[in-house]
Amino acid sequence: MRTKLHYLWPILLLLVGSLVAQVDPGSANLIHLWTFEEGTANDQIGAAHGELAGNNIFIDNGDLVTVPNGEGVADSWVELPGYEIDIGGTCDEVAIAAWFTPDTANNYWNSLWFFGDDGQGAGMGSDGIGFQPRREDTKARFWFTTGNPSAPYMNEDGVDDVGNNYNEDKLYHVVCQVNSLGTQGEIMMYHDAVLIGTTALTSDETAGKDNVIYKISPNFARFCHSCYSGDIPWLGRIHEIAMFNKALSDEEVLYLFEHQDWSANLSAIKNEANTHPSEFSLAQNYPNPFNPTTEIGYSLKQREPVKLVVCDILGREIATLVNGYQDQGMYNITFNAQDLTSGIYYYQLRTSTGVLTKKMILMK
Repeated sequence: MRTKLHYLWPILLLLVGSLVAQVDPGSANLIHLWTFEEGTANDQIGAAHGELAGNNIFIDNGDLVTVPNGEGVADSWVELPGYEIDIGGTCDEVAIAAWFTPDTANNYWNSLWFFGDDGQGAGMGSDGIGFQPRREDTKARFWFTTGNPSAPYMNEDGVDDVGNNYNEDKLYHVVCQVNSLGTQGEIMMYHDAVLIGTTALTSDETAGKDNVIYKISPNFARFCHSCYSGDIPWLGRIHEIAMFNKALSDEEVLYLFEHQDWSANLSAIKNEANTHPSEFSLAQNYPNPFNPTTEIGYSLKQREPVKLVVCDILGREIATLVNGYQDQGMYNITFNAQDLTSGIYYYQLRTSTGVLTKKMILMK
């Protein structure tokens, strides 16, 4: 005779398996973290601090909250310094994990987060990635495009949760990521630790489509808004957003889903990461193009001699912004090109660790 244990055995195996198959992703690849626990939209790991845009957004009990205005319309979001994030310039892979609770009033092309270029609000020329929990076509979508600037939405690669939209009044956990598969890569979306789908990034030269991670623009970054100015902002609560510079494994995604308090154990790591960068890096200037001032950020992993210069297109040094010893840390320098003519310029960071160069455009 079969006992109750016999019938329960497959369930027990499944439970034991789920407990075993969890891997803490740790902090080694954690590059940005927005918890809103300190009453701000500050980045707890990096320097991509957010600013609230609009009157109907606030921090409440450790959550970022957007609500409708007096006419019942969503009109507020968060602006972030895209140059501090710069997915295309700093990541070969990326994973963005978000914990959120929607307002059930979302019924348009709402985006929870977006990183890239907004094409002057029209979406044209948009290079980036975004996640829409609730779309007007009644599905959730993680999309990626660095394609034809005349019709970027026609060149998207995306993963859809067809027939589902994450718009109920409950907690959702979604991980969207890009891995490096050959020269193109692929995108993946998880909902509550379940893999929804995988889509290869594609290239079609005849259509001007070339979807690769290094082409994601650093010009814009937003929470609760997309790359189109006409899109209505997202309504609800964002509890936390974390960004990793690698694609997470199934086991790591499961760990995050099962440990909603995961980031609470990172306080010591947060402090160390803020004061002791582990990488020697040079960020893309912001804004870019610029007129006449722009910000240049860089990080040093040790005390060393530093020289930061600006060169013209022929390689001639036209300005020295830094020249001397600096301690380990993150730095941000303002460059004023008031006396220069429009054109392409290069800025170069020279240290004993190495030399890094990036291009910027002055447009008067």
